[in-house]
Amino acid sequence: MLVATPCVRSAGLSSLRSPPTPASYGQARRSAGGAEAARPRGDPESVALQAPATGSIHGIIVDTRGGTPVQRVSVRLQASGRTVITDDQGRFVFDEVPAGAQELYVSAVDFILVKRTVTVGAGSAVDVTIALTEGTGTYTETVNVNAGTLAPRREPAVPSEQTLGSRELQQLRGLVTNDPFRAVQVLPAVAASDDLRSEFAIRGAGIRQMNFTFEGIATPFLLHTVQQVHDSGSVAMVNGDVLEEISLLNGSYPQRHGNRTGAEIDFRMREGSRERVQSHLSVSAIDASGVVEGPIGPTDDAKRGSWLFAARKSYLNLVVDRIYRDQNISFGFVDAQSKVVYDVTPRHQLQLALTAGRSRMERNTDQLGAGNLRDADNQAALAVATWRYLPSARFTIAERVAIAQNRFDNSSRDGAELDAGDGHEALARTDASFAPAGWLTIDSGVEARWSNGTGREQRLAAGRFQSREHYNGSSIASSAFVQARFARGGGVSVTPGVRVDRQSLTDRVDVSPWVQAMWPLSRAVTLRAGGGIYRQQAGFAELLGVRGSRDLRPERAYHGDAGLEGRLGAHARWQMTVYDREDRDLLRLPDVETRVVDRALVFGSITSRWVNALDGHARGVEWLVQRQNVNGFSGWASYALAYAQYQDRRTGESFWGDYDQRHTINLYGTYRVTDRTSVGARFRAGSNFPITGYWAEQGGAYFVGTDRNTLRVPTYARLDVRANRTFTWERKRLTLFAEGINLLNRPNVRFSLPAVNRRTFEATGLLDTMVPLIPSVGILLEF
Repeated sequence: MLVATPCVRSAGLSSLRSPPTPASYGQARRSAGGAEAARPRGDPESVALQAPATGSIHGIIVDTRGGTPVQRVSVRLQASGRTVITDDQGRFVFDEVPAGAQELYVSAVDFILVKRTVTVGAGSAVDVTIALTEGTGTYTETVNVNAGTLAPRREPAVPSEQTLGSRELQQLRGLVTNDPFRAVQVLPAVAASDDLRSEFAIRGAGIRQMNFTFEGIATPFLLHTVQQVHDSGSVAMVNGDVLEEISLLNGSYPQRHGNRTGAEIDFRMREGSRERVQSHLSVSAIDASGVVEGPIGPTDDAKRGSWLFAARKSYLNLVVDRIYRDQNISFGFVDAQSKVVYDVTPRHQLQLALTAGRSRMERNTDQLGAGNLRDADNQAALAVATWRYLPSARFTIAERVAIAQNRFDNSSRDGAELDAGDGHEALARTDASFAPAGWLTIDSGVEARWSNGTGREQRLAAGRFQSREHYNGSSIASSAFVQARFARGGGVSVTPGVRVDRQSLTDRVDVSPWVQAMWPLSRAVTLRAGGGIYRQQAGFAELLGVRGSRDLRPERAYHGDAGLEGRLGAHARWQMTVYDREDRDLLRLPDVETRVVDRALVFGSITSRWVNALDGHARGVEWLVQRQNVNGFSGWASYALAYAQYQDRRTGESFWGDYDQRHTINLYGTYRVTDRTSVGARFRAGSNFPITGYWAEQGGAYFVGTDRNTLRVPTYARLDVRANRTFTWERKRLTLFAEGINLLNRPNVRFSLPAVNRRTFEATGLLDTMVPLIPSVGILLEF
């Protein structure tokens, strides 16, 4: 990371200067500008003779992510109200500026509002460099100077990796949902076809198989939802305004966290501003939120930390009422996030991150039966404390402790408990990175995690509630990993690694190796490949529940990936990845789905037990073309061809996977037209998933069938468009967002549990229509 510093102009605009990368947290946050850093120069004698009362300001606006000069930016001199627009080189000039402290307001749509104070000397010109952060990110005067504008990779050798920055999160999360998981749904090769749910699939695997990390800790997906209900909705329990970025690793990644066989998704909260106190309020179609942040430190030279707090409350029931006018459902949620960062010394840093939320669904009892769901409550919280230590430029240590809690309760019309669960976790984790030589980097980590979980389920049958599930247990999982990256000149590297896991419930020790390799074939084209064995332990319900067994083995996946990536100039790239994931010993609860056997209707069993029954594979090819440019068009076009098929070893039954989607197209683009206006669009289409279970179609009607997953949900396609417009006042800015959801008003549908005629086997209500064309507006007010 290089720190950009302002300088004084004498003849010609000076270039961006970058001192050596600091090795400490305190030095890394030195200001790139500010009133104290501007040093006007002039001839003392001529100044004394002429005594001019004015000077000039010469500046350049750059992007914090890549150091790229930013065009079409509005810069206002606050004292006079004069406004100029940056040129093609990101430069601006104010002449005849009164000497003394002057405040500049810098505004560009899709970037945060920046306020800077510079000191103008009489008879001289002051040069200033101002850094802009995209989206709703943190204000900083630190600039990452990269080759080109493409985001750097978190894992250089992983064949398929995508990153969403603050700008993409703001554009893609949607005004109707305001959900960062909806932004992930638009990423290349991500398959999602349920407008009412945040969940998605990657390479034929659902979220149960994905690794979700938050602030360096693996945790279950943080969702506002109604648990244990098939056709409910969901929204992320994290406000996108507090996220720095989201990274997605599709497969063959280093197993730092383990215990999952699918993709890995990493959420990283941003720090608060170390420069000054700032805040913003936003209102969208389903919620209102506020963020306030500021520095920790008594003086401008001693801002050793920052703090951030965000809160959000929904009025989602207004949207639900519009879409489902005949439903008597009310759903709402509230959540909050906070982060504090403090540099104890130049080599020691403390962090504390918190997120918590609660959602509740209620239904009017007038149309409910005695066993129907009346209300549902879901709560979750996560706290992560981190200590980072930099003994040297080659050695880093991160110690983390975390606690997590999740609780839900579903009640019937008369208040009887239908479903309930309570889970707690506490963990301690150490990660270290050591580079003893330029060609070798060693990463390692150890973790101890205590977990406790309870679960209950009962249903109304024959006039009374009967228990179907009950468990209460705890376990200790311990793990360790190490990987070594061997690199040589020209960018060639090989990174082998191994992970060891032990769980107290099963008293098993499992070893999971992996390897990644990178080989630049030319200056523009790089080959990446990887493979490994990934394992996932059964949960409390599968091991300790009424239908569980301690004899269950971990699920296994053998990943193999290879990808080519090519650069198209400084702003664009193309990528092609082929993959094969061989799944073994996947869990299945047999005979739980209604089906036809020997022309007789057989309803699902409530007594069968979990078994390691399924073997199968997920194979495919993914293509991507992407462009990132702060001054022009940014976006991507992707297509994925995939096959996911499984076989039950016990019965010989073979079927397509529940998340098998043959064709997936994801398109996204945005363009900043002027300093005040930007436009964007996103398009998602897919051949869709199987209708899970045993269903068949005859003459346009649906019936219970004999073969599993042979019928598919109709093709999904949705186009959303968006326009953003800023309005700036003296000391604040308002951004107006206008969005058209499902602009083509396509009648997309999703699978819903149907009613079945016992005599004819006909299934009614198998498909539900989802979101129609919805115009939506939102605002963001920055102070």
